[in-house]
Amino acid sequence: MPRVKASPKKCVKPTNPQSSNNWVFLLKGEAFEVPEGYQGSGTPDVVQLRHPQTGAPAMFLFSPGDNLIQEVLTFSENKRSWFIEDSVKSDGKMHLSTPVDPIFLVLPYLRKSQHACPLDQILKDDDFPEAERLLSCSGLKHLSQVADKKGDEDLNAYKYNEEKTLTWLARKTERVCEVLKQKGIHVSSNNAVSATFVKSNQDSAESYLRYAHGVVSEYLEDDLSAKLSKHLGLPEPETGANKRKQLASANTNATADNSSSKRPKTEAQEPVKNGALDLSKPEKVPKTSITAKDKARAKSAAGSKNISSFFKKK
Repeated sequence: MPRVKASPKKCVKPTNPQSSNNWVFLLKGEAFEVPEGYQGSGTPDVVQLRHPQTGAPAMFLFSPGDNLIQEVLTFSENKRSWFIEDSVKSDGKMHLSTPVDPIFLVLPYLRKSQHACPLDQILKDDDFPEAERLLSCSGLKHLSQVADKKGDEDLNAYKYNEEKTLTWLARKTERVCEVLKQKGIHVSSNNAVSATFVKSNQDSAESYLRYAHGVVSEYLEDDLSAKLSKHLGLPEPETGANKRKQLASANTNATADNSSSKRPKTEAQEPVKNGALDLSKPEKVPKTSITAKDKARAKSAAGSKNISSFFKKK
């Protein structure tokens, strides 16, 4: 599913284009924002985190001080290279960063926690130790919208609340839906396109809501995505098996109707014995009617010779 992103502001060019470890990046300016009092280098940091939908490794970018986090999207096509100054970089991949709400990344950890726990313990992940850096993201100040806070401020303990989460996700979905409408994105087809490239935009409110649900579901586990769909009141999509059954039934009915309508009338009049046709009686030959044009053609041909008669030996 496509996402609505702001335009990239800066292009980071590698200092040594020949090095295979260098990437071509388009970053939003937020990735370079340095918080007050930060003593680090001021360079964004790309790390691996667990993707909230699949749990597989995915690339994310932390701004200086870990205040903001962005997802790294990679576009790669065959036979593509970069010309950078006087050098050619054979790896033609292009990486883009797009902002992501850190709550999406924390949700899978919250759901696995059975009891109220301090957030730093919830985010402990031996396979992805960089997950603890999410604690510094400013977006986590709204974590109470998906979880119940327990204890005092120093404890910083949370317990997952599914009702709150679905309400929060519904607001996110409705916001995405509004943006799609404002941008004039045509969503009825399989691929979303701008309304500029279609003759008319007749997408229904349900089409926009379903598409927005798909966008938000890119960061949700399958069961939570299904619960969100039910919470939004979206009808369940037809499965492939049901569609095949309906098509097969429709084709069978159509074939039966066509065969009954095209069946000759003489077939029903033929004699039947013990469920089989009685072949002892002569078959009736239907009479053919001669039109006036056929009579005129036969009259004009009377007395004429066959063309083969002119080639006989005399």
